[in-house]
Formats: sequence, structure tokens, C-alpha cells
Amino acid sequence: MVLEFTLSQASVLKRTIEAMKELCKEINFDCSEKGIEVQSMDSSHVALVSLILREKAFQDYKCDRATTLGMNMEAVSKVMKMCNPTDVLKLRQENGADHATFQCENTAEDEVAEFDLKLMQIESEHMEIPEQQYSVVTKMPSAKFLKIVKDLKEFGETLQISASKDGLRFSVKGDLGDGNVMLKPRESDKIEEKVELNVKEPVVATFALAYLVKFAKAAPLCGQVELGVGADMPIAVKFELDNAENGHMQFHLAPKVED
Repeated sequence: MVLEFTLSQASVLKRTIEAMKELCKEINFDCSEKGIEVQSMDSSHVALVSLILREKAFQDYKCDRATTLGMNMEAVSKVMKMCNPTDVLKLRQENGADHATFQCENTAEDEVAEFDLKLMQIESEHMEIPEQQYSVVTKMPSAKFLKIVKDLKEFGETLQISASKDGLRFSVKGDLGDGNVMLKPRESDKIEEKVELNVKEPVVATFALAYLVKFAKAAPLCGQVELGVGADMPIAVKFELDNAENGHMQFHLAPKVED
């Protein structure tokens, strides 16, 4: 019995790890024959990260029976630093072994780095994430989303998102003053430029900016990010892994309740 997979480019895992380690210190990777799933809350229990890495995303994938790999995110991140983004990454875990073996192969330079990472037993409760119907769904360039939340975080800690047919407004009120960025729908063949806005009904919702900045750091995963917003609902921030067939990474954040 063995779990073994190969990614033709290490960057896929590298980027998901970088995005998750901002939120969670320890994570369980649940592996089955369909692929790998992660579901984890941050330590303060206001944010949830979920990752689905389907079998399609791998060059080779073999998992004889469901197994869970518990890993320290800082440690995995250090292992991933040994890999160049274009390296071929292999991971192998023998049944019952207390470690997983990472192997990064740089085919251009005929160089192989290998590391055995100790696994951990991590307590975690699996939450069912219901399929939500959001009043507003927007798709926008992920680099733009990252820039907006980073820029606005300089002025305040709370972001108000208001969406209507006219566009999507990100506003912040802070000690230095108030500011906002208005995004209008924009047509383009490139997902890195296109802004789609689907509004069933207008919504105004408020969220902690520090978390949105952490979510937005997953921008390298995909040129486009999808936001789902509804009244009194957690916001959903979703990045596909290059394309929907490979899987996706999604974050949820509870809204801030106005006093």
C-alpha cells in the first residue's frame, strides 16, 4: 500500500502551500483515489480554507486507499523552497510510515533533491461546506483583487464591499480618511483583464481586511478570482488551479457584524 504522486510542475503545490500557511500552522491532506482535499479553519475560527486537487492535476497519481497526511505548514514550505517552480515533484508515503518523501527533480540540470518530512497527528473536524447561492458573484483579475485589498489595508482594518448593477465598490474608513475603489464590468478575452459581475440583488457586506489580504496572496494560482457575496453570509474567494478540471482553492470568511 502506497500513496505516490507526481506533479509535472512543483509550482502548483508550492503556491497552494504558500497561500495556506498564511492561515494555518498545521494541515491534514486527505488523499483518496480521486485526489487530494484539504479543509482547515484558521486558529481564530473566522476563516476556512479548502483545497481540491483532482487526479487530473497530476502527471501520475496512485492512492490505493484513503489516507491522511498531517503536515506542519512551515516545514512543508521549507521543503518546497528546495524545489524550483518548474521542477518535477514526487511525493511518496509507504503505508503506516511516519514520514512522507518529497523528491524534486530539475530535469534541465539533472539534479534531484530529496527530503523525508515527518508527519503529524492533527485533530480536525470535517465541515460540510454547503453549496451557497450568492446574491453577487464577480470574477475579476486576481492581481487586481490583491492590489485593491493591499492598498486599502493601508487606511483601515475593515473593508466594505457594496455591489450593484453599476459595479463593485470596495470602501474603507480609517483614521487617515475614507477611500474606495470602484470596479465596473469589463469585457476582455483575457481573464487577467476581464471583470464579470452577476448581481441578483444589491449587497453591502463588511469584512476584516487582514484576512482578505491573506486570501488574495493566492493570486499566483490563477489569473482570475471569483468572489461570492451575500447579505449576512461568509464571503467566498475562489481560485481555480490553472483550470477547473485540476481543482480549486477556496477561502471563506465570516462577515464583521456592525455594532
